[in-house]
Amino acid sequence: MTRALSTGTFFVAVLLYGVASALFFLDIARKETRITASIGSVPPPRRSSWAAMSLGVAAAFHLAYVTFASLVARVCPVNSVHFSLSVASILAIAVYLPARRRVRIDAIGVLLAPLGLVFVLGTFFLGQPGPAHTISPAFLALHVLANLAGTALFLLAGGAAMLYLVQEKRLKKKRTDRLRIGNLPPLEVLDQAVHRFLVAGFPLLTLGVLTGTIWAKSLENGTVEEILRAVLGYATWLVIAAVLILRAAAGWRGRRAAYGTIAGFCCVAAVLVVYLVRPVVELGSPRIGG
Repeated sequence: MTRALSTGTFFVAVLLYGVASALFFLDIARKETRITASIGSVPPPRRSSWAAMSLGVAAAFHLAYVTFASLVARVCPVNSVHFSLSVASILAIAVYLPARRRVRIDAIGVLLAPLGLVFVLGTFFLGQPGPAHTISPAFLALHVLANLAGTALFLLAGGAAMLYLVQEKRLKKKRTDRLRIGNLPPLEVLDQAVHRFLVAGFPLLTLGVLTGTIWAKSLENGTVEEILRAVLGYATWLVIAAVLILRAAAGWRGRRAAYGTIAGFCCVAAVLVVYLVRPVVELGSPRIGG
């Protein structure tokens, strides 16, 4: 009975976290069209209320799942890192929901909802006994394609952010007339391009993080290269989420958004370097006997 309750609460939590993640992301993606004269004059959209409600109910089922799963696995949440992360995400949501009524921090939900989903998935897969799960080729292809597409869009966003800083510097030094061939687009166009590339790439990278949670079990005994790659992937996701949140909640645009995007670009570049260095090391290692 307890195992059935554990499984049921897990699937409900996953579903509601997914709904909340989608609603919060749509709110972030469409916020640009709602900004008119001043930030703060637009009332919170109804979508945010549904997202917050879904997030709260998801956290409640998440707590129920952790409770039932602890009884089934006989694991104390305090003594398990993965269960502790789940509890921490639930507490963060519990603080966020009442705080959003007093402070305009609705955009933080785009970070909390996927994190709750990652932690509940991680707790489920990491708690499974026996050998590692068999990954189907279709699932592996989804994971790889999502990460590749998200990485490509973030590279484009990083390039646009660099062009923004170059154009801004040129405008400040009044050098716009010296280079007639290949003049850069206006700052507003570059800023919008950065934002759109980030908005397009964020859900893809989120999908990559979620599907990659299944491999989290191997990271406990993984190589330095595997752990570093995972850490850089999560760091990239967190940096991009922070840029989107600050743009929506604090009005970050222009230079600050460009610097934040370049920080995410550096994380993406570091992940690519890890991927590229590995085959070089393997090819360059000495072989005995031909």
